[in-house]
This record gives sequence, C-alpha cells and structure tokens, in this order.
Amino acid sequence: MTSHARRLIWIPILFAIFASAATAQNTRLTVFISDTHFGVGKTQDGNWHPYEDARWAPEFKLFLEELNRQGNGHTDLILNGDTFELWQSLDNDCTYPDENLSCTEVEALRRLRRVIAAHQAELDSIRAFAVAGDNRVFILPGNHDAALQFSGLAAEVLRAIGAPADRVTITTDGYWLSADGMIYAEHGHQIGKDPNEFSNWPTPFVEKNGVIYMQRPWGEQFVQKFYNSYEMKYPIIDNIMGEIAGVRYGFAAEGNFGVVRALGSFFVFYLLQSSWTQINQSLGSQQGSKWDTVAIRKGGDRFFAESIPNDDPLRSLVEKSLSDGTFGTKLSDLTDEDLQSICDVRAAIVADDTRNHKTPRVTLCPKLSLGAAAASVIQSRDTIFQKHLTDMWNRLRASGKTRPFTLFVFSHTHLAEASYSPFERSSSSWRPIVVNTGAWQRTISEQQLQSLMRDKGLQARDVLKLQPENLPPCYPVIIVSPYSSTPQSLLRYWKQAGGNWSFADTCN
Repeated sequence: MTSHARRLIWIPILFAIFASAATAQNTRLTVFISDTHFGVGKTQDGNWHPYEDARWAPEFKLFLEELNRQGNGHTDLILNGDTFELWQSLDNDCTYPDENLSCTEVEALRRLRRVIAAHQAELDSIRAFAVAGDNRVFILPGNHDAALQFSGLAAEVLRAIGAPADRVTITTDGYWLSADGMIYAEHGHQIGKDPNEFSNWPTPFVEKNGVIYMQRPWGEQFVQKFYNSYEMKYPIIDNIMGEIAGVRYGFAAEGNFGVVRALGSFFVFYLLQSSWTQINQSLGSQQGSKWDTVAIRKGGDRFFAESIPNDDPLRSLVEKSLSDGTFGTKLSDLTDEDLQSICDVRAAIVADDTRNHKTPRVTLCPKLSLGAAAASVIQSRDTIFQKHLTDMWNRLRASGKTRPFTLFVFSHTHLAEASYSPFERSSSSWRPIVVNTGAWQRTISEQQLQSLMRDKGLQARDVLKLQPENLPPCYPVIIVSPYSSTPQSLLRYWKQAGGNWSFADTCN
C-alpha cells in the first residue's frame, strides 16, 4: 500500500474528529468493572465451593454505595463481561461428542439459576444502586457468560435484579458505546489470536440438527479440562493474574497436567500476548529487529519450546507434548506476523536477562540482513490493537456513527492497565487510548506473589495451597469523570486498609 493510499484511509476519521470535537460531552460519572465471575456459591456444609471466585458481597455492596455517592446519583456502571461464571457447573451437563458444542438455552438457564440463587445479595446491591438517583447499569456478555445472548437468560437476569427496564440493560451488540460516541467498551475476548473467541460474535451460537447450542471455544475446553479439576484442589489457581501463571504453579504443584488436547492453542496465545508488559519494560520505545521467518520455519516446531525460558517448567511440558505428537499446533499454523511477535518476546527476555547480568534463558531468533531489518519493524501489540480498533471504528461508521471513539475499555485478561496508546508510533492522527479494567475479584500479580512467598517462606509447589481470602482485599476499577471535550480515564482500586474501604491509587 502506498503512503498516499494510507493517508486516504484516515481522511474519514480526521473529518469525524474535527466535526464532532465541539459537541463531545458527558455530565455523568462513568465506571467500568469486569470479571466478577459470580459462580456456583457454597456447598451444602456452608463453605465456599472451590470453584467460587466471587466471595465478596459485603465489599461489593459498599463499593456500589460509594459509586452512588461520588456520582451524586448520576453514574453509568458498565459490567464489562464475565459478570456470571457459566463455564463451570456441578452437573455433567452441556457435554456432547462434538466438543465444539456447549450448552443449549435450557441447559445454560439451569446453570444461571444456580448462580443467581448463590449471588442474590450482589444482584440486590445492583438493584439498589440502579434505582438510586438516576444511575444506570449496563451488563455486557463476555466469554464466560456469552450465554446471556440467549434471550431467556437475559430476561432471567433482569428479573432477578428487579430494577426498572430503563435502569438496567443487558447489551447484546457485543459492545457498549457512550451517548456521545467517545468511549467504546467490550470484554476483549475477540482481540487478536485469543483462544476464547467466538466465530460469529456477538452471535455465539451453533445450529446442529435443528438444535441451537452455544459454541464452545477452545478456551472453554481448556477451562473444563484443566482449570476445573485443578481448582477443586487449588481455588486460587485462576486468581493469579495472567492466564499462564496459574498453569505454571499448577505444574509446580502436580508435576504434570494430565491429558490436555491441543495444548499448542493455549501456548500460541501465551507466546503472542502474555509478555506485552515485559516487552514494553525491556525494549521500551526502541525498535526491534526484523526476524528471518524463512530461517525460523526451516527450524521446525522446536521453535515453540525454544521460545519458553529454559528455567520455566512449562518448557519441558511443551517439549514432551511436541515429542509425543499431542501439541496440536504446527509452525505452519502461524503467520509471519505471529513469528515476529514471538521473536519480539524472546528479544525482551534476552534484554532483561542481559541488563540483570544473567545468562539469557532463551536465544534470539535469526535476524534478516541489516538492510531488510531497516525496511519495517513489527510492533506486535500495536499491530494487534491497531487492527482491532480500526475494524471496530469501521463497523460503527457503517452503522451510522459519525464520531470515532477516543477511549477504548476492555477487560478479559484480569490485568489492569491505566493507559496504552497503540497508534503512538504510527502516522495516524487518530490516537485512541486503551485501558484495561482488570478483574473485580481478589487477584494477585506474580510480583506480589513472589513477595508473599518470601514473607511466608512458601515454595512454588505450596503457592496454590493459599485461599482467595488470603489475597489482597483490593479490586480494580476504571473511572471516567464528567467531561466537556475528551474523556480521561483513571485506574483506581477499591481497597481495604485498617478495616475501612476507600479508593486508592495502588493495591500496595
């Protein structure tokens, strides 16, 4: 594509920006949380079921009361996906010979009713918030509660909350857009090569022999084959931020993962997206190298194992899976852009180890000649988000929207992030800011976990013996104050300190 053609692409966006700048405004407080994962509740003996992550109804009630106070009854609260945990069940249901098929509407409704019964207290708090002043609540389905796209499930949730129809809405378009068009939010499971994506989102259904089923993405298969069995023994395994971290500690505790089909799908996601923060910290704004994808492909599928640090126990798992033919993914399944992205991660690891005077735990990928390297540089995360955000704006424009959003809010990864600008290094004049809500549950980062292990004298194999109640009482939230031109977001934390609850800048 010529530079002239690239400039033409952005002309409609520039016109829209200039034409709408004067009228953008929002007089309401706008708040985003996500991934509460209201689940199966308690067992018959009154103890929390190991599957249950949402054990915090009292602090959730206090949180909503404080939002109402700070917004003076004029707050829009967006529950940005995975409000309900509908991938986990105590029954042997939604299981079919075709592993791509999940629940029917009747089966999903049965799961939802158990969740509602277990979490009526939280739903009552949502109702109390929604009916106060002129507050409004918007519930977006995520990947774990995509079944809310069934009309019967959406109606069941609204009945359980019991607020007027104009106060609580289940948004089934796959996104939420502010009234002035400046803030766009979605759960985030459709971004990049995510193993949780649905083929035809926001329609997550498959019809077979006249019956409508939920599609079962690979991520759901992984949760049910790995996380469910491990969470029965280790309830915090999915409270460790970053999808790969819990898997790593599970391996340390058990020494193996049992049988997990198509493990490669998970590791491609891990290699492509789990180390963005590390890349930013290690490489900063420096341009990376242009990697020789032809030479990489000649090396074969060993590339997957070689891309995992040699001190990571997951490496031996990948090596075994490759050798016995159960990995399920081949190098030929990856695009050249994917290879460039993974090589960027490897370069970040090498840079970090070198800076800390350590022997590099991975090797660099082969580079192209200097001339070819100067021709173009793949910025992996930028590329993924530039494409996704441009696609989203084009869809909005095709539906009649005239203003490009300037703030993009997503969730899904459980990793809160205050501000990221994917177009910063591009020639585009459109510079939307990207923020991540994190998960509104008790989570812990690997850095915090390492500190906790030192304080308690824990080994890696002992980490998963902790309970969610042992984790910091701290919940992330994205807050956008009323604005007259451009929305500005702030990442805050609903945190307990000294027995009192209040908003803070960090969880430390």
